[in-house]
Amino acid sequence: MHIPALVRNALMTAMVLLLPAAYSQMIDNTYDRVQTTLNPGFKRIGTIMPRSAKEVGRSNFAIGCEMLPRDYGNFENFKEYIAPLGIKRIRIHAGWAKCEKVKGIYDFEWLDKQVNYCCDQGLDVLLETSYGNSLYPGGGGPSLGDGLPRGEEALKAWDKWVEALAIHYKGKVKDWATWNEPDGCKLNTPEILADNNIRTAEMIKKHIPDARIAGLVAASPKRLRFIEDYMKVLKEKNKTGLFEWMIYHDYTLNPDRCYSVVQDFKTVVHKYAPGMKIWQGESGATSSPHYSAAISSAEWNSELTQAKWNARRMLGDLGHDVESLIFTFYDPAYDHPERYTRRVDPIWIRTRSDRFMKRMGLIKCNEDFKVLKVKMAYYTMQHIASVFDSSLERVKDLDAKLDCAKETVVYGYRQKGAQLPLVVYWDSSDHPDNDNTTTPGQLTLKAMKFSEPVWVDVVSGAIYEIPADRMSCVDGNTSFKDMPVYDAPTFITEKKLVVKGPYSPQ
Repeated sequence: MHIPALVRNALMTAMVLLLPAAYSQMIDNTYDRVQTTLNPGFKRIGTIMPRSAKEVGRSNFAIGCEMLPRDYGNFENFKEYIAPLGIKRIRIHAGWAKCEKVKGIYDFEWLDKQVNYCCDQGLDVLLETSYGNSLYPGGGGPSLGDGLPRGEEALKAWDKWVEALAIHYKGKVKDWATWNEPDGCKLNTPEILADNNIRTAEMIKKHIPDARIAGLVAASPKRLRFIEDYMKVLKEKNKTGLFEWMIYHDYTLNPDRCYSVVQDFKTVVHKYAPGMKIWQGESGATSSPHYSAAISSAEWNSELTQAKWNARRMLGDLGHDVESLIFTFYDPAYDHPERYTRRVDPIWIRTRSDRFMKRMGLIKCNEDFKVLKVKMAYYTMQHIASVFDSSLERVKDLDAKLDCAKETVVYGYRQKGAQLPLVVYWDSSDHPDNDNTTTPGQLTLKAMKFSEPVWVDVVSGAIYEIPADRMSCVDGNTSFKDMPVYDAPTFITEKKLVVKGPYSPQ
Protein backbone atom coordinates (compact mmCIF):
# COMPACT_ATOMS: atom_id res chain seq x y z
CA MET A 1 0.00 0.00 0.00
CA HIS A 2 1.38 3.40 -0.98
CA ILE A 3 1.24 6.02 1.76
CA PRO A 4 2.07 9.60 0.69
CA ALA A 5 4.88 11.26 2.60
CA LEU A 6 2.63 13.94 4.13
CA VAL A 7 0.16 11.35 5.40
CA ARG A 8 2.95 9.14 6.68
CA ASN A 9 4.59 12.01 8.56
CA ALA A 10 1.25 13.01 10.07
CA LEU A 11 0.69 9.47 11.27
CA MET A 12 4.15 9.41 12.84
CA THR A 13 3.52 12.69 14.61
CA ALA A 14 0.17 11.46 15.91
CA MET A 15 1.74 8.28 17.22
CA VAL A 16 4.42 10.23 19.07
CA LEU A 17 1.85 12.59 20.59
CA LEU A 18 -0.16 9.67 21.87
CA LEU A 19 2.82 8.30 23.79
CA PRO A 20 3.00 8.99 27.54
CA ALA A 21 4.90 12.18 28.30
CA ALA A 22 7.57 10.37 30.28
CA TYR A 23 9.10 8.88 27.16
CA SER A 24 7.57 10.71 24.22
CA GLN A 25 10.76 12.76 23.88
CA MET A 26 13.01 9.73 24.04
CA ILE A 27 11.62 6.88 21.93
CA ASP A 28 12.11 7.52 18.24
CA ASN A 29 9.17 6.08 16.33
CA THR A 30 10.24 7.05 12.83
CA TYR A 31 11.05 4.37 10.27
CA ASP A 32 14.74 5.37 10.03
CA ARG A 33 15.33 5.70 13.79
CA VAL A 34 18.31 3.28 13.67
CA GLN A 35 20.96 4.22 11.13
CA THR A 36 24.20 2.34 10.55
CA THR A 37 26.75 2.08 7.75
CA LEU A 38 25.26 -1.21 6.55
CA ASN A 39 24.61 -1.13 2.81
CA PRO A 40 23.21 -4.37 1.39
CA GLY A 41 22.75 -2.88 -2.07
CA PHE A 42 19.00 -3.57 -2.08
CA LYS A 43 16.04 -1.21 -2.30
CA ARG A 44 14.61 -0.44 1.14
CA ILE A 45 10.84 -0.81 1.31
CA GLY A 46 10.00 -0.63 5.02
CA THR A 47 10.89 -1.02 8.69
CA ILE A 48 9.74 -3.55 11.28
CA MET A 49 6.87 -2.09 13.24
CA PRO A 50 7.39 -2.57 17.00
CA ARG A 51 4.60 -3.88 19.22
CA SER A 52 3.99 -3.51 22.95
CA ALA A 53 4.23 -6.35 25.46
CA LYS A 54 0.44 -6.76 25.49
CA GLU A 55 0.36 -7.04 21.71
CA VAL A 56 3.23 -9.52 21.42
CA GLY A 57 2.31 -11.77 24.35
CA ARG A 58 4.52 -14.37 25.99
CA SER A 59 7.44 -15.47 23.82
CA ASN A 60 10.88 -17.01 24.22
CA PHE A 61 12.35 -13.75 25.50
CA ALA A 62 12.62 -11.92 28.81
CA ILE A 63 14.25 -8.73 30.02
CA GLY A 64 16.07 -8.18 33.30
CA CYS A 65 15.27 -5.37 35.73
CA GLU A 66 17.54 -6.43 38.55
CA MET A 67 19.52 -4.89 41.46
CA LEU A 68 16.88 -2.36 42.47
CA PRO A 69 16.84 -3.67 46.08
CA ARG A 70 20.41 -2.34 46.28
CA ASP A 71 19.30 1.03 44.88
CA TYR A 72 21.39 0.84 41.71
CA GLY A 73 18.63 2.54 39.75
CA ASN A 74 15.25 4.26 40.07
CA PHE A 75 12.38 2.24 38.63
CA GLU A 76 10.09 5.27 38.48
CA ASN A 77 12.47 7.02 36.08
CA PHE A 78 12.48 4.35 33.37
CA LYS A 79 9.37 2.22 33.95
CA GLU A 80 7.34 3.63 31.05
CA TYR A 81 9.93 2.40 28.57
CA ILE A 82 9.38 -1.24 29.55
CA ALA A 83 6.07 -2.17 27.90
CA PRO A 84 6.92 -0.62 24.47
CA LEU A 85 9.93 -2.96 24.28
CA GLY A 86 7.52 -5.76 23.37
CA ILE A 87 8.86 -8.35 25.82
CA LYS A 88 6.30 -9.75 28.22
CA ARG A 89 8.50 -11.39 30.88
CA ILE A 90 10.58 -9.33 33.29
CA ARG A 91 12.95 -10.44 36.03
CA ILE A 92 12.84 -8.51 39.31
CA HIS A 93 14.86 -9.03 42.50
CA ALA A 94 12.73 -9.16 45.65
CA GLY A 95 15.39 -8.00 48.15
CA TRP A 96 14.92 -9.55 51.60
CA ALA A 97 17.21 -7.02 53.33
CA LYS A 98 15.31 -4.07 51.82
CA CYS A 99 11.90 -5.50 52.75
CA GLU A 100 12.76 -6.61 56.29
CA LYS A 101 14.79 -3.92 58.05
CA VAL A 102 13.21 -4.70 61.41
CA LYS A 103 12.85 -8.33 62.41
CA GLY A 104 9.41 -9.70 61.57
CA ILE A 105 8.20 -6.53 59.80
CA TYR A 106 7.99 -6.60 56.00
CA ASP A 107 7.69 -3.43 53.94
CA PHE A 108 6.70 -4.28 50.35
CA GLU A 109 5.80 -0.76 49.26
CA TRP A 110 8.91 -0.23 47.10
CA LEU A 111 8.55 -3.68 45.51
CA ASP A 112 4.81 -3.28 44.99
CA LYS A 113 5.49 -0.27 42.78
CA GLN A 114 7.52 -2.46 40.44
CA VAL A 115 5.38 -5.60 40.48
CA ASN A 116 2.04 -3.80 40.27
CA TYR A 117 3.16 -1.55 37.44
CA CYS A 118 4.51 -4.44 35.39
CA CYS A 119 1.38 -6.52 35.95
CA ASP A 120 -0.82 -3.57 34.96
CA GLN A 121 1.17 -3.29 31.73
CA GLY A 122 0.47 -6.94 30.90
CA LEU A 123 3.91 -8.26 31.82
CA ASP A 124 4.66 -11.55 33.60
CA VAL A 125 6.98 -10.93 36.53
CA LEU A 126 9.71 -13.44 37.36
CA LEU A 127 10.36 -12.65 41.03
CA GLU A 128 13.75 -13.78 42.35
CA THR A 129 13.90 -14.39 46.11
CA SER A 130 17.59 -13.57 46.71
CA TYR A 131 19.59 -12.20 48.51
CA GLY A 132 20.17 -12.56 52.27
CA ASN A 133 19.66 -10.42 55.37
CA SER A 134 22.37 -9.56 57.91
CA LEU A 135 19.74 -8.97 60.61
CA TYR A 136 20.04 -12.70 61.30
CA PRO A 137 23.24 -14.54 62.25
CA GLY A 138 24.13 -16.65 59.21
CA GLY A 139 21.54 -14.80 57.14
CA GLY A 140 24.06 -13.53 54.62
CA GLY A 141 23.74 -10.07 53.13
CA PRO A 142 22.13 -8.10 50.32
CA SER A 143 24.83 -8.71 47.71
CA LEU A 144 25.84 -11.43 45.28
CA GLY A 145 28.79 -12.88 47.24
CA ASP A 146 27.30 -12.90 50.72
CA GLY A 147 26.35 -16.60 50.80
CA LEU A 148 23.15 -18.55 51.32
CA PRO A 149 21.40 -18.46 54.72
CA ARG A 150 22.61 -21.15 57.11
CA GLY A 151 21.90 -22.01 60.73
CA GLU A 152 18.57 -22.56 62.47
CA GLU A 153 17.70 -18.91 63.13
CA ALA A 154 18.59 -17.71 59.62
CA LEU A 155 16.78 -20.58 57.90
CA LYS A 156 13.61 -20.02 59.91
CA ALA A 157 13.76 -16.32 59.02
CA TRP A 158 14.33 -17.24 55.35
CA ASP A 159 11.29 -19.50 55.35
CA LYS A 160 9.15 -16.74 56.87
CA TRP A 161 10.45 -14.25 54.29
CA VAL A 162 9.64 -16.51 51.34
CA GLU A 163 6.22 -17.28 52.80
CA ALA A 164 5.50 -13.58 53.24
CA LEU A 165 6.49 -12.99 49.60
CA ALA A 166 4.29 -15.82 48.33
CA ILE A 167 1.28 -14.70 50.34
CA HIS A 168 1.72 -11.06 49.36
CA TYR A 169 2.04 -11.74 45.62
CA LYS A 170 -0.39 -14.62 45.30
CA GLY A 171 -2.58 -13.95 42.27
CA LYS A 172 -0.04 -11.53 40.77
CA VAL A 173 3.21 -13.46 40.40
CA LYS A 174 3.27 -16.98 38.99
CA ASP A 175 6.91 -17.15 37.84
CA TRP A 176 9.62 -17.37 40.50
CA ALA A 177 13.38 -17.85 40.67
CA THR A 178 15.56 -18.92 43.56
CA TRP A 179 18.95 -17.59 44.72
CA ASN A 180 20.96 -15.76 42.05
CA GLU A 181 24.35 -17.23 40.99
CA PRO A 182 25.02 -19.27 44.15
CA ASP A 183 27.87 -21.18 42.48
CA GLY A 184 29.88 -17.96 42.38
CA CYS A 185 30.31 -17.96 46.17
CA LYS A 186 32.68 -20.46 47.81
CA LEU A 187 30.48 -20.60 50.92
CA ASN A 188 27.73 -22.31 48.94
CA THR A 189 27.95 -26.04 48.28
CA PRO A 190 25.64 -27.94 45.90
CA GLU A 191 24.01 -29.57 48.95
CA ILE A 192 23.33 -26.22 50.68
CA LEU A 193 21.94 -24.81 47.43
CA ALA A 194 19.67 -27.82 46.83
CA ASP A 195 18.28 -27.50 50.36
CA ASN A 196 17.66 -23.78 49.86
CA ASN A 197 15.97 -24.29 46.49
CA ILE A 198 13.76 -27.09 47.79
CA ARG A 199 12.58 -25.24 50.89
CA THR A 200 12.03 -22.08 48.83
CA ALA A 201 10.01 -23.88 46.15
CA GLU A 202 7.93 -25.81 48.67
CA MET A 203 7.04 -22.64 50.56
CA ILE A 204 6.00 -20.84 47.37
CA LYS A 205 3.91 -23.79 46.18
CA LYS A 206 2.25 -24.06 49.59
CA HIS A 207 0.52 -20.77 48.81
CA ILE A 208 0.70 -20.75 44.99
CA PRO A 209 0.27 -24.39 43.91
CA ASP A 210 0.55 -23.59 40.19
CA ALA A 211 3.71 -21.47 40.58
CA ARG A 212 6.40 -21.95 37.94
CA ILE A 213 9.75 -21.98 39.70
CA ALA A 214 13.30 -21.80 38.34
CA GLY A 215 16.05 -23.60 40.22
CA LEU A 216 19.85 -23.56 40.21
CA VAL A 217 20.35 -20.09 38.59
CA ALA A 218 24.00 -20.95 37.90
CA ALA A 219 26.53 -18.24 37.09
CA SER A 220 27.85 -20.40 34.25
CA PRO A 221 26.85 -23.59 32.42
CA LYS A 222 30.51 -24.65 32.60
CA ARG A 223 30.44 -25.62 36.31
CA LEU A 224 29.17 -29.07 35.49
CA ARG A 225 30.48 -30.80 38.63
CA PHE A 226 28.61 -28.35 40.86
CA ILE A 227 25.51 -28.61 38.69
CA GLU A 228 25.53 -32.41 38.65
CA ASP A 229 25.99 -32.66 42.44
CA TYR A 230 23.07 -30.26 42.86
CA MET A 231 20.84 -32.25 40.50
CA LYS A 232 21.75 -35.49 42.30
CA VAL A 233 20.38 -34.11 45.56
CA LEU A 234 17.13 -33.04 43.91
CA LYS A 235 16.77 -36.49 42.35
CA GLU A 236 17.59 -38.37 45.55
CA LYS A 237 15.00 -36.35 47.45
CA ASN A 238 12.46 -36.72 44.62
CA LYS A 239 12.13 -32.93 44.33
CA THR A 240 12.90 -32.25 40.66
CA GLY A 241 9.17 -31.89 40.04
CA LEU A 242 9.12 -28.69 42.08
CA PHE A 243 10.85 -26.86 39.25
CA GLU A 244 9.74 -25.66 35.82
CA TRP A 245 13.21 -24.56 34.65
CA MET A 246 16.88 -24.84 35.43
CA ILE A 247 18.66 -21.55 34.78
CA TYR A 248 22.22 -20.75 33.73
CA HIS A 249 23.90 -17.43 32.88
CA ASP A 250 26.44 -16.88 30.11
CA TYR A 251 28.76 -14.08 29.03
CA THR A 252 30.87 -15.76 26.36
CA LEU A 253 32.92 -13.23 24.39
CA ASN A 254 31.56 -14.68 21.14
CA PRO A 255 27.85 -15.29 21.89
CA ASP A 256 27.77 -18.24 19.48
CA ARG A 257 30.59 -20.14 21.19
CA CYS A 258 28.62 -21.28 24.24
CA TYR A 259 26.26 -23.86 22.80
CA SER A 260 28.46 -26.95 23.05
CA VAL A 261 28.76 -26.23 26.77
CA VAL A 262 25.04 -25.51 26.96
CA GLN A 263 24.41 -28.94 25.44
CA ASP A 264 26.57 -30.48 28.18
CA PHE A 265 24.53 -28.51 30.73
CA LYS A 266 21.29 -29.84 29.22
CA THR A 267 22.63 -33.38 29.27
CA VAL A 268 23.48 -33.20 32.97
CA VAL A 269 20.14 -31.65 33.91
CA HIS A 270 18.11 -34.10 31.81
CA LYS A 271 20.03 -37.04 33.25
CA TYR A 272 18.26 -36.36 36.54
CA ALA A 273 15.16 -34.50 35.31
CA PRO A 274 14.18 -35.57 31.76
CA GLY A 275 12.23 -32.88 29.95
CA MET A 276 13.24 -30.08 32.34
CA LYS A 277 13.06 -26.71 30.58
CA ILE A 278 16.30 -24.78 30.17
CA TRP A 279 16.48 -21.01 30.56
CA GLN A 280 19.43 -18.76 29.85
CA GLY A 281 18.53 -16.36 32.62
CA GLU A 282 21.10 -13.59 32.29
CA SER A 283 23.31 -12.46 29.43
CA GLY A 284 24.16 -9.26 27.62
CA ALA A 285 26.84 -6.91 26.34
CA THR A 286 27.93 -3.41 27.27
CA SER A 287 27.47 -0.31 25.14
CA SER A 288 30.90 1.08 26.11
CA PRO A 289 34.06 -0.26 27.75
CA HIS A 290 33.92 -0.22 31.53
CA TYR A 291 36.82 -2.52 32.35
CA SER A 292 35.15 -4.66 35.03
CA ALA A 293 35.36 -7.93 33.09
CA ALA A 294 36.88 -9.36 29.94
CA ILE A 295 33.71 -9.08 27.86
CA SER A 296 33.41 -5.37 28.65
CA SER A 297 37.09 -4.46 28.51
CA ALA A 298 37.54 -4.97 24.79
CA GLU A 299 38.00 -1.96 22.56
CA TRP A 300 35.13 -3.04 20.34
CA ASN A 301 32.36 -2.20 22.82
CA SER A 302 29.86 0.34 21.47
CA GLU A 303 26.11 0.80 21.20
CA LEU A 304 26.26 -0.91 17.81
CA THR A 305 28.13 -3.98 19.06
CA GLN A 306 25.85 -4.22 22.08
CA ALA A 307 22.86 -4.36 19.74
CA LYS A 308 24.55 -7.00 17.57
CA TRP A 309 25.70 -9.11 20.54
CA ASN A 310 22.30 -9.10 22.25
CA ALA A 311 20.58 -9.96 18.97
CA ARG A 312 22.88 -12.94 18.40
CA ARG A 313 22.36 -14.11 21.96
CA MET A 314 18.54 -13.91 21.72
CA LEU A 315 18.26 -15.59 18.33
CA GLY A 316 21.00 -18.12 19.09
CA ASP A 317 19.11 -19.17 22.21
CA LEU A 318 15.88 -19.38 20.23
CA GLY A 319 17.61 -21.57 17.67
CA HIS A 320 18.73 -23.95 20.43
CA ASP A 321 15.34 -24.17 22.18
CA VAL A 322 16.61 -22.24 25.18
CA GLU A 323 14.53 -19.49 26.79
CA SER A 324 16.47 -16.24 26.81
CA LEU A 325 16.85 -13.21 29.10
CA ILE A 326 18.89 -10.09 28.37
CA PHE A 327 20.65 -8.27 31.21
CA THR A 328 19.60 -5.54 31.79
CA PHE A 329 16.94 -2.93 31.07
CA TYR A 330 18.65 0.12 32.59
CA ASP A 331 22.27 1.12 33.25
CA PRO A 332 22.90 0.25 36.91
CA ALA A 333 24.96 2.62 39.08
CA TYR A 334 26.98 0.39 41.41
CA ASP A 335 27.72 1.85 44.84
CA HIS A 336 31.04 0.03 45.40
CA PRO A 337 33.17 1.16 42.44
CA GLU A 338 36.34 -0.32 43.92
CA ARG A 339 34.86 -3.79 43.37
CA TYR A 340 34.31 -3.23 39.66
CA THR A 341 37.22 -1.12 38.48
CA ARG A 342 40.18 -3.46 38.83
CA ARG A 343 40.91 -3.09 35.11
CA VAL A 344 40.23 0.61 34.82
CA ASP A 345 42.22 2.35 32.14
CA PRO A 346 43.87 5.55 33.44
CA ILE A 347 42.21 7.60 30.70
CA TRP A 348 38.75 6.42 31.68
CA ILE A 349 37.06 9.12 33.79
CA ARG A 350 33.99 8.71 35.94
CA THR A 351 31.87 11.76 36.67
CA ARG A 352 31.40 10.63 40.27
CA SER A 353 33.82 8.67 42.43
CA ASP A 354 31.14 6.96 44.54
CA ARG A 355 29.31 5.31 41.66
CA PHE A 356 30.31 2.98 38.84
CA MET A 357 28.13 2.83 35.72
CA LYS A 358 27.78 -0.62 34.21
CA ARG A 359 26.66 0.17 30.68
CA MET A 360 24.68 -3.01 30.06
CA GLY A 361 21.28 -1.37 29.90
CA LEU A 362 19.00 -0.74 26.95
CA ILE A 363 18.28 2.65 28.51
CA LYS A 364 21.26 4.91 29.24
CA CYS A 365 21.20 6.41 32.73
CA ASN A 366 23.58 8.53 34.77
CA GLU A 367 24.88 8.12 38.32
CA ASP A 368 21.81 9.96 39.66
CA PHE A 369 19.51 7.44 37.93
CA LYS A 370 18.21 9.88 35.34
CA VAL A 371 17.37 8.57 31.86
CA LEU A 372 19.68 10.07 29.24
CA LYS A 373 18.72 8.24 26.05
CA VAL A 374 17.32 5.12 24.43
CA LYS A 375 20.14 2.96 23.07
CA MET A 376 20.30 1.18 19.74
CA ALA A 377 19.97 -2.19 21.51
CA TYR A 378 16.50 -1.19 22.72
CA TYR A 379 15.25 -0.78 19.16
CA THR A 380 16.96 -3.97 18.02
CA MET A 381 15.23 -5.93 20.77
CA GLN A 382 11.94 -4.34 19.73
CA HIS A 383 12.47 -5.66 16.21
CA ILE A 384 13.23 -9.17 17.46
CA ALA A 385 10.32 -9.23 19.88
CA SER A 386 7.91 -8.03 17.21
CA VAL A 387 8.83 -10.69 14.63
CA PHE A 388 10.09 -13.70 16.58
CA ASP A 389 7.01 -14.19 18.71
CA SER A 390 5.07 -17.33 19.62
CA SER A 391 3.44 -17.41 16.18
CA LEU A 392 6.69 -18.83 14.79
CA GLU A 393 7.79 -22.42 15.19
CA ARG A 394 11.32 -23.61 14.58
CA VAL A 395 11.99 -25.91 11.63
CA LYS A 396 14.00 -28.53 13.50
CA ASP A 397 14.80 -30.55 10.39
CA LEU A 398 15.89 -27.50 8.39
CA ASP A 399 17.93 -28.49 5.35
CA ALA A 400 19.91 -25.34 4.62
CA LYS A 401 23.34 -24.57 3.24
CA LEU A 402 25.00 -21.16 3.35
CA ASP A 403 28.15 -21.03 1.23
CA CYS A 404 30.17 -18.08 2.50
CA ALA A 405 33.79 -17.15 3.18
CA LYS A 406 32.79 -16.61 6.82
CA GLU A 407 31.72 -19.10 9.46
CA THR A 408 27.95 -18.80 9.78
CA VAL A 409 24.87 -20.10 11.59
CA VAL A 410 21.42 -20.59 10.03
CA TYR A 411 18.06 -21.18 11.73
CA GLY A 412 14.69 -21.72 10.07
CA TYR A 413 11.12 -20.96 11.19
CA ARG A 414 7.57 -21.08 9.88
CA GLN A 415 4.60 -19.06 10.93
CA LYS A 416 2.01 -21.34 12.47
CA GLY A 417 -1.11 -21.72 10.38
CA ALA A 418 -0.03 -19.60 7.43
CA GLN A 419 3.29 -21.50 7.23
CA LEU A 420 5.14 -18.40 6.05
CA PRO A 421 8.89 -19.21 6.02
CA LEU A 422 11.62 -17.27 7.80
CA VAL A 423 15.35 -18.06 7.68
CA VAL A 424 17.78 -16.12 9.89
CA TYR A 425 21.57 -16.22 9.57
CA TRP A 426 24.74 -14.33 10.49
CA ASP A 427 28.53 -14.41 10.56
CA SER A 428 29.38 -16.24 13.80
CA SER A 429 33.15 -16.39 13.39
CA ASP A 430 33.98 -13.82 16.11
CA HIS A 431 32.42 -11.35 18.53
CA PRO A 432 30.60 -8.49 16.77
CA ASP A 433 32.56 -5.38 15.90
CA ASN A 434 31.89 -1.92 14.50
CA ASP A 435 32.48 -2.83 10.87
CA ASN A 436 29.32 -3.45 8.86
CA THR A 437 31.02 -4.77 5.75
CA THR A 438 29.09 -7.67 4.23
CA THR A 439 30.34 -10.85 2.60
CA PRO A 440 28.27 -12.49 -0.18
CA GLY A 441 26.73 -15.86 0.59
CA GLN A 442 24.77 -18.41 -1.42
CA LEU A 443 21.82 -19.75 0.57
CA THR A 444 20.13 -22.99 -0.51
CA LEU A 445 16.95 -24.15 1.22
CA LYS A 446 15.29 -27.48 0.59
CA ALA A 447 11.51 -27.83 0.79
CA MET A 448 11.03 -24.14 1.49
CA LYS A 449 9.26 -21.84 -0.98
CA PHE A 450 8.99 -18.05 -1.17
CA SER A 451 6.63 -15.98 -3.29
CA GLU A 452 7.59 -12.39 -2.41
CA PRO A 453 10.78 -12.58 -0.29
CA VAL A 454 12.38 -9.69 1.55
CA TRP A 455 15.74 -9.34 3.33
CA VAL A 456 15.62 -7.81 6.81
CA ASP A 457 18.36 -6.40 9.04
CA VAL A 458 17.52 -7.05 12.70
CA VAL A 459 19.66 -4.22 14.11
CA SER A 460 18.02 -1.39 12.16
CA GLY A 461 14.75 -3.16 11.43
CA ALA A 462 15.18 -2.17 7.78
CA ILE A 463 13.29 -4.28 5.21
CA TYR A 464 14.70 -4.63 1.71
CA GLU A 465 13.36 -5.97 -1.55
CA ILE A 466 15.31 -8.94 -2.92
CA PRO A 467 15.93 -8.53 -6.66
CA ALA A 468 14.18 -11.18 -8.72
CA ASP A 469 17.41 -12.40 -10.29
CA ARG A 470 18.83 -13.29 -6.85
CA MET A 471 16.28 -16.08 -6.25
CA SER A 472 15.63 -19.32 -8.10
CA CYS A 473 13.28 -22.23 -7.36
CA VAL A 474 13.79 -25.78 -8.61
CA ASP A 475 11.74 -28.81 -7.51
CA GLY A 476 10.43 -27.07 -4.41
CA ASN A 477 13.89 -25.93 -3.33
CA THR A 478 14.91 -22.26 -3.15
CA SER A 479 18.30 -20.68 -3.71
CA PHE A 480 19.35 -17.11 -3.01
CA LYS A 481 22.60 -15.90 -4.52
CA ASP A 482 24.85 -13.07 -3.33
CA MET A 483 23.00 -12.53 -0.07
CA PRO A 484 24.71 -10.06 2.29
CA VAL A 485 26.22 -11.71 5.39
CA TYR A 486 27.65 -9.79 8.35
CA ASP A 487 28.14 -10.16 12.09
CA ALA A 488 24.54 -9.39 13.09
CA PRO A 489 21.38 -11.39 12.37
CA THR A 490 19.54 -10.82 9.11
CA PHE A 491 16.68 -12.87 7.77
CA ILE A 492 14.71 -13.70 4.65
CA THR A 493 10.96 -14.04 4.88
CA GLU A 494 7.75 -13.21 3.05
CA LYS A 495 7.02 -9.52 2.63
CA LYS A 496 3.56 -9.75 4.20
CA LEU A 497 5.02 -11.12 7.43
CA VAL A 498 6.94 -7.92 8.17
CA VAL A 499 5.72 -5.02 6.00
CA LYS A 500 2.82 -3.45 7.87
CA GLY A 501 1.37 -0.01 8.39
CA PRO A 502 2.97 3.46 8.38
CA TYR A 503 6.47 2.19 9.13
CA SER A 504 6.80 1.28 5.45
CA PRO A 505 8.18 4.32 3.59
CA GLN A 506 6.75 3.34 0.24
